[in-house]
Amino acid sequence: MPPLPIHEQPAAHLMKAVNNFTEAIPYNRLLINITMHLNHHIQNKDFTNIPDLHLTVTAQPPDDSGFDEMEIAKLILKWVRESGLSSDTDCMVRKLSITCNGHQDINYAFVMSFKERTRWQQPKEGSITTQQLCSAPSLDYEEFIPARIKKSLKFGLVEIASHIWIDISEVRYSIYKCGTDGRFDFNNKDAATFTEGTLHPILQMGDTERMLDDAAVNLKRYTVSLMEGMGLEESAI
Repeated sequence: MPPLPIHEQPAAHLMKAVNNFTEAIPYNRLLINITMHLNHHIQNKDFTNIPDLHLTVTAQPPDDSGFDEMEIAKLILKWVRESGLSSDTDCMVRKLSITCNGHQDINYAFVMSFKERTRWQQPKEGSITTQQLCSAPSLDYEEFIPARIKKSLKFGLVEIASHIWIDISEVRYSIYKCGTDGRFDFNNKDAATFTEGTLHPILQMGDTERMLDDAAVNLKRYTVSLMEGMGLEESAI
C-alpha cells in the first residue's frame, strides 16, 4: 500500500459528519445507540469481516419486565464501507457483497476509490533510490503527504528520492442501496439503487449527496420505528 491513510481518513470524515447528524436527532440514547466503527470486526455464524467503516444501531428495550436479567441488546448493521485504490475496486465490491449477503439489515454500501496515474510500486531492490533511502536518516511521515494546490481541491504527487510514491488522478465516491427485494445488486447501475460522483479533480457530488441525504433520512426513520416498537409514549419519540 502507498504511505497514505487512504482507508482511515475518508472514513473518518464520514464518521464525523454522521456523528454530527445523529447528535442532532432527539432520540433516547439509553434505549438506542447509533455507532460508527472504523476497522472493527463484524461477524455472523459463518464468517468475520473487518470493513473500513460500518454503522450499527443497538436497541435496548426498556427494563419493565420485573425479571432480574436484562434483555440482551440487539445490534443491527445498517451501513458498510470500503476505501482503497481503484485497482482494488473489484476486491472491495466482492468484500462488500459477502458482508451484505451475511447481514440482511444493511441498507447502504459505500465505496471510495482512488485512481492512480501510475500504479504504485516500491523502489526496486538495489536501485539508487533504495540505496539513498537506506543510507539516509528515517523520513518523517509528513514528507509523504501530497502538497495541496492553493484555491483548488487538487493536490500534487509525492516524489522522494526520484521515486513517485503516489500520484492520485481521481477520487470517486460510489453508493449502493439495497433493492426492494432486500438484496444488493452490485452489477446494476440503476439510478434507484446506485450513484457515484467525484471529489477530485472535479467536485461533482450532486447525485451522491442526494443519496447520502436519503440514507440519513432512512436512518432517522429507522430509529423512530425502533422507539415506536418499544411501546414508548408519543411524547418520548
